[in-house]
Amino acid sequence: MNYKVLIFDADGTLFDFEQAEQQAFKQMLEERDIPFTDSLFQSYLQANKQVWNELEQGHITQEELKYKRFLGFLTLSKLEGQAKDMAISYMQYLSHASILYPNALELIKNLSKDYRVTILTNGLKEVQDRRIRKSILAPYIEDVVISDEIGIAKPDKAIIEHALKNIGHEDKASVMIIGDSLTSDIQGGINASITTVWLNVKKEKRTKNIQPDYEIHTLEELYEILN
Repeated sequence: MNYKVLIFDADGTLFDFEQAEQQAFKQMLEERDIPFTDSLFQSYLQANKQVWNELEQGHITQEELKYKRFLGFLTLSKLEGQAKDMAISYMQYLSHASILYPNALELIKNLSKDYRVTILTNGLKEVQDRRIRKSILAPYIEDVVISDEIGIAKPDKAIIEHALKNIGHEDKASVMIIGDSLTSDIQGGINASITTVWLNVKKEKRTKNIQPDYEIHTLEELYEILN
């Protein structure tokens, strides 16, 4: 297949979000004189995962997500605090945590010579604008679409169609989406009728009835699909 457009997810695919969010979470706690513990961080991750699932299912808005995850965190951790203040502080720290996976920059540099490269993220505009649009990847990316800016989130096919319209590309047969989330990236690609590549670094078993066209375990394996 002669692919022309490569749509990449950001966090968990090109950017090491796990490291970034732990760093930002720790800084947010330090600002409030709360000692960081792994238990507290796991409580946050649990609450965060729940609200992102609710977002993907269309049950909440991204504006609600910003503070609802901290409401959940406070409940799980049995701490007292202001969820909205925590959310603002956390997002400020997170917006400065632009940490790429090893070889991600080299990969995007190489691919941008032969393909039109777009990043499509379900992230929040306050966080992703600085982390992605102003990252060292920026010179090699044709466009960045942030769901919070347009009010549409993966897996809704409309966000992929929006991304393609932005760059003036209509032929879906020559488009590929690469991401680490079955329910967001891969289901979104299926909904939009484009080729899907699941980046399954942890080699997890598929628990959802979602079938990607390709499954890879490292970013470098993408070259084998494209060649």
